[in-house]
Amino acid sequence: MLLLNMLTTKYYISIFLAIFTFINVSYAKEENYNIWLSELRKEAIEKGISEKTFDKTMESVVILDKVKKLDKKQPERTITFIDYYKRTVNSNRIKVGKEKFDLHKKEINEIAEKYGVQARFILSIWGIETNYGTYTGSFSVISSLTSLAFNGRRAKFFRNQLLDALEILDKGYIELKDMKGSWAGAMGQSQFMPSSYLEYAQDYDKDGKKDIWNNYLDVFSSIAFYLKSHGWDNNKTWGREVLVPKNILISYKENYTDKKALKFWSKIGIKKYNGDALPNINLTANLILPDGPEGKAFLVYDNFYTIKKYNASTYYALSIGILSDRIKF
Repeated sequence: MLLLNMLTTKYYISIFLAIFTFINVSYAKEENYNIWLSELRKEAIEKGISEKTFDKTMESVVILDKVKKLDKKQPERTITFIDYYKRTVNSNRIKVGKEKFDLHKKEINEIAEKYGVQARFILSIWGIETNYGTYTGSFSVISSLTSLAFNGRRAKFFRNQLLDALEILDKGYIELKDMKGSWAGAMGQSQFMPSSYLEYAQDYDKDGKKDIWNNYLDVFSSIAFYLKSHGWDNNKTWGREVLVPKNILISYKENYTDKKALKFWSKIGIKKYNGDALPNINLTANLILPDGPEGKAFLVYDNFYTIKKYNASTYYALSIGILSDRIKF
């Protein structure tokens, strides 16, 4: 009986300690958050964000564990370019891209002319970023950014994005309830982070709002302005798929990773994918083999690297270029 009582006592002590520890940890987290929030409030006000906007916005915040898990999650496997390409440049996306151009032909051609960015590239980015505006993300941008900024893996980056998001709300560009986006805070049909929104979003129809969530004119012009601001050349394309002699493929890493003139690539036997000669123009290009010597080969120009300013992935930039070619009109 004594042994049973001792075991019972130990059991309840264990339960009590577990509860007490949980309460202390929760309290500590809450205290840390309140201190962090107080410091953020001071910084926001110093940046010119009103106390009213800050308090109203931040009282709505929910810390999202799902967002933190997504930020830490590592891919289970590394996909090949072909895997990525099949997901992003499919027959339906090509078909819809052509339909969207027909639907918005007048407006998008006007924007393409004004900003100096070919319409097909605007459509291609719109198509791959949000499937032509059909999926822009359902996360609260403020809650997502707060979750990532408070003790997150990239806390400084997301803190700055959160402050920029507060500025967007303070300026009245969008209502808090409508500020939805991806788990990482990318917003609207153009998937701009808040910092990109403040710098590149356009109010094309002059209605007083830079509405990349619902206004096609603002979406198209914002994408175009972003590309142009990063050096887009309206007189050039992005690159092309090519045929490469086997001996060049084998020695690619040792000899052929630097930018060279098209004349050089022609001289060593590289041709267009259809077998024709490369254009005889004064242009430099890099040879890229995203899946190695056994996969597809591309010569890419400066505009390819401008696309990478939008998203740093080589797979992404190649797919944007290829989709733009497929929906060419």
